[in-house]
Formats: sequence, structure tokens, C-alpha cells
Amino acid sequence: HEAGTPWVLDPVGVGGLPWRSDLAAELSAHRPTAIRGNASEIIALAGLRGETRGVDSSADAAAAVPAALTLLDRAESVSASGAVDHLVGRDADGAVIGVRVGGGSAMLQRVTATGCALGGLVAAYLAVTPTPLIGLAAAHVHVAVAAEIAEAAAAGPGTFAVAYLDALYTVDADTLRARAQLEVFEPRR
Repeated sequence: HEAGTPWVLDPVGVGGLPWRSDLAAELSAHRPTAIRGNASEIIALAGLRGETRGVDSSADAAAAVPAALTLLDRAESVSASGAVDHLVGRDADGAVIGVRVGGGSAMLQRVTATGCALGGLVAAYLAVTPTPLIGLAAAHVHVAVAAEIAEAAAAGPGTFAVAYLDALYTVDADTLRARAQLEVFEPRR
């Protein structure tokens, strides 16, 4: 962060194991450009009450918005993944805003490392977008649209995984714009 390089904190399994929680809290003190996790991970990292089952989430992403707002003291943008992803960050003028990203596929929960792939896309988009929240939202839209395309072509989790990788690679900007399900909202604690 001191070098001006965008970076993403993905607190995998935080709240489930004390050492993960301690490490994630220590890393978050270095002001990540984005924190992205499932709802339970975001709630746990913020020090609020939540239940994490390994890397699985037992909380709805909307329920993580107050925790995400708390984490904005430590990061420039925060996302909680779920059936509808909830993101918070600041616009170019510094005002706090929220973005909901819909779409996607329930199959994402049946394939290992799809959240990790999202973290990689977040990092890539942060490097080329004007604000961290725009980069975070663009990555979430990319994943949601690719997952929808993959689900339409898949017979099950195995074929979904391959189709998802292909869709991440082949989806174009026009398709992302046409299929994006975005809603700006005013986040509240």
C-alpha cells in the first residue's frame, strides 16, 4: 500500500480459526485497497458477531453491510459476496456509497476457489479503474455474468467449472454491460 500498489485482502475462513482472524486483522491494518469475502468473513473481520463454517458463509450479504462500513476505516472498499453481492466504498468525492451486484449462479458455491478467482479479478480491475469501488463492482459483475453464461452451458459442477473459466476469459465488455445487474444504494449501519 505504501508503494501505491493496489492490493486485495481476502480473509478466507476468518472467524473460523483464531490464527486466521489474527492474521487478517494484522493485514487489514495496512489499509488494503479492497477487502472481499463472504458475508460471514466480513462480519467476523469487523469484529461483529457472525458464524463462519470454514470458508462457507452462514450470513446473507445484506446483513454484512454494517460490518463492511466498519471496515471502511481500514480499507478503501469492501465487498460481501452472497446471492446478491453487497459492496461499499467511496465515490470520487469521498462520499460513502453502496452497490448491489445481482446475477451469478448458485453453482459458484459448489466449485472450490471461485471466491479466490474473484479476488484475482478484483486485483486486476483495481489496477485499471478510477476508484476502488468501481474496480470492485466491475470484478463482481464480471464474475456474475461469467457464472450465468457457464451455468447455461453446464450439466453439473464439473462442467460448470470448465465453462466458468472459459466464460471468465471470453466474456466481452458489451456482454458485461448488457447483462450487468447493478443497483446503487445508501448503506446504513
